[in-house]
Amino acid sequence: MSTASEPSTNHSLCPVCESPSIQLWRPRGLSRTLAPADLQITDAHYGLTLELWKCPDCSFVFATGEEMATLSSLYQELSDPDYEKGFATRAAQMRWLLNWGLKIRPKVRSVLEIGAGIGLLTAQARAAGLHAVGIEPSRSLVAAARRMQAVDLIQGAFPHPALEGCRFDLVYAVDVIEHVADPLAFLKACVCMLNPGGCLVVVTPDIGSVTARLMGRRWWHFRLAHVGYFNRHSMQCAAGRAGLTICKEIRAVWFFPIHYLLERVAVYLPLSRHLERYAAKGVLSKTIRLNLHDSNVFFMEKNA
Repeated sequence: MSTASEPSTNHSLCPVCESPSIQLWRPRGLSRTLAPADLQITDAHYGLTLELWKCPDCSFVFATGEEMATLSSLYQELSDPDYEKGFATRAAQMRWLLNWGLKIRPKVRSVLEIGAGIGLLTAQARAAGLHAVGIEPSRSLVAAARRMQAVDLIQGAFPHPALEGCRFDLVYAVDVIEHVADPLAFLKACVCMLNPGGCLVVVTPDIGSVTARLMGRRWWHFRLAHVGYFNRHSMQCAAGRAGLTICKEIRAVWFFPIHYLLERVAVYLPLSRHLERYAAKGVLSKTIRLNLHDSNVFFMEKNA
């Protein structure tokens, strides 16, 4: 899922805590200008990133450069046919996340999905009898949501004029905040969308996880589309500065068909491609529930 908000104009400060002590952490791995295809949800060029900087004070890792100002337009041009093909299993994850939200806030009546993709969570919420709205910058994915699920999404970047004055009990940003150039402004905009007693649900990779440290530079969340990397400390810092308190944190669960996982494993172990020859077609289409312990789900509430 993706969205894009206007970036901060000061690249000499940390976007989260505004510390001036940022340090170059990783050089740019791309020799050309960023293109819409680089931002695909199903991109498998793991380990390839833009130039990354790290803040020693809050530990936030982030990308800089002129391309940060073009993210919104790039996401509007994004198309991802492979993502559309996998909507059934991805819907299972959205159902899992929605159930968690309803567990945290049982009296929920309204839901906003930011960076909605093809509107999987929006569709799940509507099926549960809730008033649900989704917003997605990609024109292609908005069209796919309408075609595949009869779900009309707001097309554009968040925050959006169409949402002015709207408030929701649950606001979801699933794999979104790592795509935005100014995460603090993004969280503050999310706060404005919350009803009194509402809950913001933020899902994002955890750069401080054991998995991320073991994988090093080849961690699967190191991708061109990701321009911000949080751990628990940096997210707590960002939430606090945005007027939010993290009330619960869990590890994210994913649902993938076996054939998709084999394709991804082949990035690291090329010989695994041959496993598909020996697996029955029925087995390859089966779905696996997966928790790699390297992605967090933060439930946040607005400070009094």
